[in-house]
Amino acid sequence: MPEPDRGDVLNAALDAVPEVRRLLLPYTALFADGDSAASRLAFSCLSAAATFPHARREQIADLGALSTILFGVDDIADNVAGDWTDRDIVALFRRLSDVLTGAPIDDAGTPSVQGPAREAMREAMHAWQTWCARLRAYDGADAYLPDLARQLELTGEATARERVWATGGEPWPGYEEYLPNAAVTFLYHTWWLAALAICGQDTAGAWRSAAAVTDLGASCLRLANDVRTFQRERSEGKPNAVLIHERAGLSTEAAVERVSAHIRELNAEFAAEIGRLPAELAWVADGQYRCVAFSGGWYMARDTHAYTVRDLAADADAHRH
Repeated sequence: MPEPDRGDVLNAALDAVPEVRRLLLPYTALFADGDSAASRLAFSCLSAAATFPHARREQIADLGALSTILFGVDDIADNVAGDWTDRDIVALFRRLSDVLTGAPIDDAGTPSVQGPAREAMREAMHAWQTWCARLRAYDGADAYLPDLARQLELTGEATARERVWATGGEPWPGYEEYLPNAAVTFLYHTWWLAALAICGQDTAGAWRSAAAVTDLGASCLRLANDVRTFQRERSEGKPNAVLIHERAGLSTEAAVERVSAHIRELNAEFAAEIGRLPAELAWVADGQYRCVAFSGGWYMARDTHAYTVRDLAADADAHRH
């Protein structure tokens, strides 16, 4: 993050933590306490504040809570689903889409899981319902709900496709097929649609004006994340940009460099596309630039785990002194 903003970002993230904790407190089966190394709460609040350092406390809290909940949903799709089919993944995201627009939670329409995973699923849906009610309270939210609902459905379809690849239902894709799909499952588009609704005063036209920027930002961060996680995903049998290059014959070192070089190219394209946004979307341009710079740098340096609220408080205190 820019050095002049570092103190403001750290303090804004820390100020948002109690509200996010309060929202997620009833759902401890899925969302670890912020002082646990398994929690993404501190990172989620910090990334929201790094993107919008001058937003109101409740806006940063709601975006931090969204990231934490989406991490939980992604964990369910990856790890809790067990014997789910790709159709079950699609059904899960369709239920999220329905709840977003005010539908009640309907167990009949949600894929079933057994054992401890059942409680995680229940908590994910109820946490999502609580967050969606907060989103709908924002003045500009109604203009974005249809696009956000559709984006959730697209994410479900893309996540289901990844599951088919990971479980051997279809051969792994080539790199050119993998990346557009993986950029969607990274949930950057979903997060930014919510950010426009929460932090903007514009109509939903802002989403279409920023589409190219958002696509590039999602690709930048997906690839940075792939470089961070390819060893874990190798053991899990999941497609990953680095692993796809390995399968095409590159060494691990060469595959990492190939992906890293593509990240640099995409970052340059991303910066150029940001420069083309109209003046009235300067706040979107600034936010997207900050978001990709912060999260991309973070993923290349460390994982989102093992950064606790205590770590965040220590960083804020160290900066003050």
